[in-house]
Amino acid sequence: MEQWTAGAFAATDDRGKIIGFFCYSVNVENNEGFLATIIVDNNLRKKGYGREMIQLALRYAFECTGAKSVQLNVFNENTEAKRCYEKIGFVERDFQRGAFSYKNEMWSICNMTISKR
Repeated sequence: MEQWTAGAFAATDDRGKIIGFFCYSVNVENNEGFLATIIVDNNLRKKGYGREMIQLALRYAFECTGAKSVQLNVFNENTEAKRCYEKIGFVERDFQRGAFSYKNEMWSICNMTISKR
């Protein structure tokens, strides 16, 4: 049975205003981390906040929790988020076509991973 730790984190700017949110968990048996529910304030997108938030999350994952790699899932249709993750260094590990139904659409899920450098 896998054992996971879990936590929710809010990202703030220098004044303490919340700009984003994410959940992070790590499998304590194989030291693989997982980022989930990654959200950046709509008004602050395309300004580098998401990239910085993910980079800080990875620093926490690798330095504080001892993760050897971190994975996340992103809807393939969310091209801006996927591009952001790729720029950080995430690579596609798995792809599930039509894995999620939303309204009258089928969305694909891309699992991405990054290893400790």
